Amino acid sequence: MADDARTAESRNPRVLLLGADEGLAGQLTTMAATLRPRAEVTVWAEVGTVGDVLTDDGPFDVLVAGPELGTKAGMARVQIIHDELPALPIVLALTTRPAASLREVVRTGAIDLLQLPVSDDELRSSVRRGLQLSRQLRAAAPPPLAPVSAPATAAAPFGAPGQVITVASATGGCGKTFFATNLAYFLTRHTGKRACVVDLDLQFGEVSTALRLKPRYTIFDALQRDDADEADLKAHIEEYLVVHETGIHVLAAPKEPSEADRIDPPDVTRIIEAIRSRFDYVIVDTPPALSEVVLAAFDLSSALYVMTTLDLPSVRNMSLFLSTLEKLRVPTEDVKLVMNKEESDVGIDMAQVTALFPQGFEAVLPYDREVSKSINIGMPVMASSPGSEISMRLSAGMAHLLPEAVRATLTPPPAQRRSLFRRRGATPTAPIAPTAPTA
Repeated sequence: MADDARTAESRNPRVLLLGADEGLAGQLTTMAATLRPRAEVTVWAEVGTVGDVLTDDGPFDVLVAGPELGTKAGMARVQIIHDELPALPIVLALTTRPAASLREVVRTGAIDLLQLPVSDDELRSSVRRGLQLSRQLRAAAPPPLAPVSAPATAAAPFGAPGQVITVASATGGCGKTFFATNLAYFLTRHTGKRACVVDLDLQFGEVSTALRLKPRYTIFDALQRDDADEADLKAHIEEYLVVHETGIHVLAAPKEPSEADRIDPPDVTRIIEAIRSRFDYVIVDTPPALSEVVLAAFDLSSALYVMTTLDLPSVRNMSLFLSTLEKLRVPTEDVKLVMNKEESDVGIDMAQVTALFPQGFEAVLPYDREVSKSINIGMPVMASSPGSEISMRLSAGMAHLLPEAVRATLTPPPAQRRSLFRRRGATPTAPIAPTAPTA
């Protein structure tokens, strides 16, 4: 870690604020300047990559979990941090009552629960208590034993966790499973690293069907382990996966839709954390809904692909979907839009759709019979038909995930077809009015 060269006595105390609440960040920074010795505050807004800052910039003396951690998925994440770093005092600073049971809140190991807005004195008192407890824990910790021989290599907490990428849509039939399986193949093919697809469409998941797999176990089975220890789940998670001939690993959806009701957001967090501890990439395929289970996956994701098709209901639903993400304070800077099944003469012009979404589309995928062929043989289209137009457009839309040196080796996609825009002489279609979110 960055602070390993500095002893605890020779540095100022350090406080990590997890979350994007600007008001709390400003108040905490101002308050920390009044402490003696002065405390250093690090603000980390990307909740899904908290492991990076804990590993690269730690150690920290106190962790303050901001309002966006007040969900069930957020409480599960704080619990995982506590389990990995039990000597790190945690303060919960929330605007509302946590959307979790008392038991789940207790499991976070928090030493204090603050309801925002909070006074400076109350915040100062809570942080001081955490700093004092941190000093006591360090003083009581036994000195490390000198190794008799060369130390064994062990995985450090949060050491290089895999990247989580979620594929979502507001409407069914947009091709999420198709995109997720091809994304897993693309990353495996071009990086040589390991990728796993998690089928989070818990009632009607189709990843196994799309790849013609017959999984023995499912996500439900993995969560039924007698030993609930997180380390045990991480050690045995691969036993519940099925491997495709291309090297893609899959954690299948439950076999019975009724089993989906027994899987909650903390379960999803545990499963994804376990898989990302063993894989370089975790691709999450979701149902067309913004449930708590889906939001738990969003919390862990560093990238989110949102898909739509070239029809009026799907386009309007995507607009509502993106507006809802903003209301839920889900970071949207890493959201990539994908248009699937684009074709001409369907009453909607691609240029009109693009005008509604100024962020643009990462990929515009044509309607292509090669897709149906690939699904029928249980193979990603990028593997079964790598030279097809849709494979090349998929590659272009996924390229930003690759290291720069690898991106330079990719074949550029074919020139944009005229059908993506209004054809000469075509009758103009009526403009699409954006849909305002309803209460």
